[in-house]
Amino acid sequence: MFSESHILKLLIDLFPTTQAVEFDDRILIFRVEVLPPKPWPKRIAGVPCYLTDNPNDKGPAIPFRYRTRSNIQISQDLDLRNKNDSLNLISDLVRQFFEQARIPITEIQVWGHIVVIVLEDRIDHDENAMDKILRSVPRSVARCTFLYLSEHHMDRPRTLPAQRLQTASPSRSDGSQYDILRPGVMVSSGINLKGESMRSSSGVLVKNNLGQKFMTVAAHGFPADATVYHPHAGGRTIGRLIMELTHTDVALVNLEDGVEFVNEPFENTLTPATSFRLRDFIRIAETQQHDLVYFDSPFSGLAEGERMSRNTMRVPSDDPQEPQQIWFTTQWSYMGQDSAADMVDGVCGSAIWNDDHRVLGFFRYAPVEGLYKDYCLSVAADHLIDGGYSVV
Repeated sequence: MFSESHILKLLIDLFPTTQAVEFDDRILIFRVEVLPPKPWPKRIAGVPCYLTDNPNDKGPAIPFRYRTRSNIQISQDLDLRNKNDSLNLISDLVRQFFEQARIPITEIQVWGHIVVIVLEDRIDHDENAMDKILRSVPRSVARCTFLYLSEHHMDRPRTLPAQRLQTASPSRSDGSQYDILRPGVMVSSGINLKGESMRSSSGVLVKNNLGQKFMTVAAHGFPADATVYHPHAGGRTIGRLIMELTHTDVALVNLEDGVEFVNEPFENTLTPATSFRLRDFIRIAETQQHDLVYFDSPFSGLAEGERMSRNTMRVPSDDPQEPQQIWFTTQWSYMGQDSAADMVDGVCGSAIWNDDHRVLGFFRYAPVEGLYKDYCLSVAADHLIDGGYSVV
């Protein structure tokens, strides 16, 4: 629709010195001679927008670095392009091929009709080695086109500290103590031997099949069996961490008697509406690419973005001879231009929900540079559903 001449003229007139407007079915890119003063809109006509004065800047395109040099096609009799429930089948087909080819991979990302494969090994240090690999990897699976990256392009944090990848400004953090807890309040571990206390964000209140209730938090923000405080280590004792859901980085906190938690996010001005409660968990196969998603934390305030890719990621292992690889389900969401500055330390553990107030995952980390800058990775709620947990 943006290619129609009268609409294109309206878009070009939005910002002074606009030279061109591009649309790749996901994001509007405004190419300007001089960047206008901030703030800039995050969305125009319901679509994310991106401004740049760099003619070589491709904006937040689907991240990739390589294309195959082969004509290998997997399961061409299937058509899984833009299918919501395709992730598991695509992942099975991909893993089977790469295991048989003895080419290690760390992540499979499904972007509608595009599948991005993350190769474990760096291949650009030697042209002959790169050529050999790119002639060995497939062109497509079930009519979905493959694109490739190496693990070193992912800019993942080496560890997942609760004070995550950068430090929040104290003036922007909400360190208030609340009588009633809810999604997005500050929680903290105790003081360790180094005199440090790790801060992060509360998730949601869940219950298991026995009706026992727990608050979710980011597991890496707390040592095993840790006491949990609100808002900081010198504050109120609210519970104790009892277990981590394996490989998810989601941990469960048994709240103290008398500690109340409601699954009702804070009111805000970004999406003005009557107060609401988070309804339930939603499986990744039930979500749509480009669905609006939200999270709230005491370090960022309410953030809005779009769910982009569905992924399966390999759990890192120190044992190269481990007979069976373990994979878990995640999603990449694009949170808007320059949003990395707001996804600061402590956002980890925040619940991510959609317009229907259904929780689709939990914030894990957000790269501060590179191809995935302004994206955040979240662990899919499927793992909690499969574990027998539901939103209270």
